[in-house]
Amino acid sequence: MFFAEIPPPPPPAIVQSAYDTRIRLNTIGFLPESPKQATVGAPCKEFNLVRVSDRAVVFTGTAAKPFQTAASETNETVQIIDFTKFVTSGTYRLEVAGVGSSAPFTIGKTIWNEPYELATRAMYLWRCGTAVEATWNGVTYRQAPCHTQDGWLDYVGGGHTARKSTGGWHDAGDYNKYVVNAGVSIGMMLKAWEQFPKQIATDKLGIPESGNGLPDILDEVRWEIEWLFTMQTDDGRVYHKLSARNFSYWGPAEKDDAPRYFAPWSTTATADFVAMMAETARAWRPYDTAFADRCLAAAKKSWAVLVAHPKPVDPDLSAFKTGQYTAKDPAHRLWAAAELWETTGEPEYLQAFEKNAEAFSCKFTQNGPDWGNVEDLAFATHLLSSRADQRNPKIVERLTASLLQQADSIVALSQKSGYARPFGYERPSWFWGANGNVARQTLLLHLADRIKPNPDYRATAVHALDFLFGRNYHARSYVTGLGAKPPLHLHDRRGEPAWPGYLVGGGWPDGRSWEDKMERYDLNEIAINWNAALIYATAAFAEPAE
Repeated sequence: MFFAEIPPPPPPAIVQSAYDTRIRLNTIGFLPESPKQATVGAPCKEFNLVRVSDRAVVFTGTAAKPFQTAASETNETVQIIDFTKFVTSGTYRLEVAGVGSSAPFTIGKTIWNEPYELATRAMYLWRCGTAVEATWNGVTYRQAPCHTQDGWLDYVGGGHTARKSTGGWHDAGDYNKYVVNAGVSIGMMLKAWEQFPKQIATDKLGIPESGNGLPDILDEVRWEIEWLFTMQTDDGRVYHKLSARNFSYWGPAEKDDAPRYFAPWSTTATADFVAMMAETARAWRPYDTAFADRCLAAAKKSWAVLVAHPKPVDPDLSAFKTGQYTAKDPAHRLWAAAELWETTGEPEYLQAFEKNAEAFSCKFTQNGPDWGNVEDLAFATHLLSSRADQRNPKIVERLTASLLQQADSIVALSQKSGYARPFGYERPSWFWGANGNVARQTLLLHLADRIKPNPDYRATAVHALDFLFGRNYHARSYVTGLGAKPPLHLHDRRGEPAWPGYLVGGGWPDGRSWEDKMERYDLNEIAINWNAALIYATAAFAEPAE
């Protein structure tokens, strides 16, 4: 089960030194121009910002008045420390009189480059069907080629015969592969590429394709897309998933010999396939026209299936006890139409989008997109379209109003939270995988900031990262390998030590509930859709590599 090579001592870049966990702040750090705050769970008044190198006091301030957090959040009295005015780059600690010292953190322009690159490289470490290897903080993580027999057609009418379907990413803490969850994951990664290309075009992920003259994020997306081609049937339908029958196996991926089967096709998986292929075709067009053409042809073939099946077709998953990923069909058709229209400009797809947009009342969600609700991805594509003159102005107006309303609501919820958590402080916002939603809400905030610039939108997107990297009740990073006391005991079949760059699902039903325990799959699992959200959230603040 344990196959990483672990040299002593503990990795020095992971904060192991003592700090007072009542001082809760982003332990990666802060951009010079961004808001800089900490939440203190103890009575306090004065604080000092201390430079680590020489212990010089560089800034002094006074904590805000105490206030009580909601019972559904952390149910405690906290105070906010604000040192936004200090902008000098360096490594610092907060020293709070009567409380103690915080974990160290950095102020600098490139602080989000490493988290972005590590979170994106984590997708590489999820690759199936091939050997992977990476070293982080002195620890080498490697996996031999796995699941090379994928997969079997027993449950899709093909009898016990094989169909080659190697490649792709393992989905989460398990080794299965799911088209629907790939959808929102590819969607968020390509939205990062479309919206922040200057920041990440020169990314340095250290993947096998690095140095080939292409952006590494596009190379990583292609790895998943190449697998997705194998999930499309000759007539354009798309199998829902490729999976073992249950979750029974634990251990190294290359030793997993459980047979894995295609699950029957669904219109939801088919629609997500269309959207992914159309968006990938657009992203790859400047680099590889043959691959872009191949993606677009596949998207159009599967779109024809959707047209021929106007009513949802749900898969029969009765033979499987693995992830279902069943979702309402209309949102996924909406996304498929949006991406095809943006890629081709063909009126058929615009008409389909506008018809479905009306069915959704042209309203964004408050949660941001997830595998079950991808309408926000569709709406984002439409609002940022390069074909603006072809759009219905009334639909654009309604989408814009809805987006700004949701963004303003997210800002307001953040301001009421004791931790500036943009996903809110009330109980409905704490659930399995809510950390992924915290990261995904930044899509709405950055989109709104493009449509109608507002410093509160960008600040609240920063606060999302603050929460995920230590400004939370536990004063710990929720991302493996990064920040202060990151998770060590993931619900991940690869075992321990925890592989780096992964966002865990987080605590629920409130902000106090998280535990760093392998058996707590509901708190400490990892998943491609959560990581893709983290990739987007960090890409927004990365700096071009030199």
